[in-house]
Amino acid sequence: MTRDLLVLAPVRRALRLRPFQFLAIVPAALVVAVVVASTWFGIDHPGFNFGTVFTWVVWWGALLLSFVFLGRAWCLVCPIGAAGEWVQRLRLWGRSRYTAGLELPWPRRLRNLWLATGLFLVFVWLDNGYGMSNSPRLTAGLIAVLTLASAWVGLVFERRAFCRYVCPLTAFIGLNSLFSMLELRRREAEVCRADCATKDCYRGNATTYGCPMGEFPGGAMDTNLLCILCTECIKGCGHDNIGLRLRAPGRDLWAMRRPRADGAFAAVTVVGLATLIPLVTYAWLPKVRGLLAGVLPAGIPPNDPPRLVAVGLLFAIGVGASVGLVYGFSHLSRRAAGARAVPARALFVHYAYALIPLGLFKFLADLLDHALRTWGALADVTRALMLDFPLNRTVAGRVTVLHLLGPVETYLIQILLLLCGLLFTLFALHRISLRLFDDREVALASFLPMAGLGVVLTLVSLWMLGAPLL
Repeated sequence: MTRDLLVLAPVRRALRLRPFQFLAIVPAALVVAVVVASTWFGIDHPGFNFGTVFTWVVWWGALLLSFVFLGRAWCLVCPIGAAGEWVQRLRLWGRSRYTAGLELPWPRRLRNLWLATGLFLVFVWLDNGYGMSNSPRLTAGLIAVLTLASAWVGLVFERRAFCRYVCPLTAFIGLNSLFSMLELRRREAEVCRADCATKDCYRGNATTYGCPMGEFPGGAMDTNLLCILCTECIKGCGHDNIGLRLRAPGRDLWAMRRPRADGAFAAVTVVGLATLIPLVTYAWLPKVRGLLAGVLPAGIPPNDPPRLVAVGLLFAIGVGASVGLVYGFSHLSRRAAGARAVPARALFVHYAYALIPLGLFKFLADLLDHALRTWGALADVTRALMLDFPLNRTVAGRVTVLHLLGPVETYLIQILLLLCGLLFTLFALHRISLRLFDDREVALASFLPMAGLGVVLTLVSLWMLGAPLL
């Protein structure tokens, strides 16, 4: 069952306001401006700096939770993506007759998630190698680089090419948003096919822009993967045929009509970063770093070449192991089902998306422990920020450590989160198997090896959550 929120008059009026997205971006832009000032000019200590605590606890936590309830809602309010759009359009809202951009089409060979997935791996490597989330200056530099890149891409290429193809978080956000309980879709397919000749939701018209992500809401768009909820299609549709609906979580995982290999690889990479790669780095990082120390000059962290190279090598091994494991189990699934007509690659591409809840709920479990231990510090660094707003050069008198729950209670909640992720994955795998095979017994045979993989990855996550610190 789904419920269309646009039948509610206040919601409909708000989303059809021309400056709606700009008004949603302004508060986020103000917060980001304070974060940049705090991290660039403020105390160079992560525990005392408002910008680092807010970014990597509050923002990161809100981002993960938004995947469950609101999909790509962050992209709606993100000032980084908006910067490129504003520069390109020469207006903050409303249709402009002029543009500052060259409006070049994005290169055909790069119209996929391969580049974005690679940049996401670089993003995570920067955190694990350089400790970006523990460095105010690196946090400020990251925001500045992304904003400049968004503006440059907006000046050269059409629409929001940066947000669709380049942003390091676009694959991570888009894939996890497949789990969301909110979707924006056309209401009646026949209205779009037979009654609409202008396709304003994609092309735009005299008063509205077409979809900035290059999607066709009235046609082929059947997932949340690329929808940033900008509401342009709601404003532009002359047939009132766009709906914003609540739905059961995770439906996109099994309902997408055309899963792609680039998205499947990205999904396995994201799940691997939550499950297998932490295990690989936990087990081998000290040994590999020690071996490399005999070859590369040692330094002081974070500028420690042996550790940086070791993290990069182990990330490559972890990604390769994740892809190989899922592909291997896809082959077992094919053998178990006796489905010679269905190649293992096709099963890999379909089943990979079903593993996304395992990664999402593992990230949420990690966040739970981090948030419960650092929540008290947020109040302290906020008070310090107010004493020297917005430069944050005043040291907090103390940093409060509040353990809202004990380690046992926290671990029990983490176990429940991981079990929820496993159950959603098992359900999605089951639904996908029924779509792939008409015979229910064959579908069950194909489902079982992939279900076993889901259980194995969950056990790995459980062990890592309880593993002693090195």
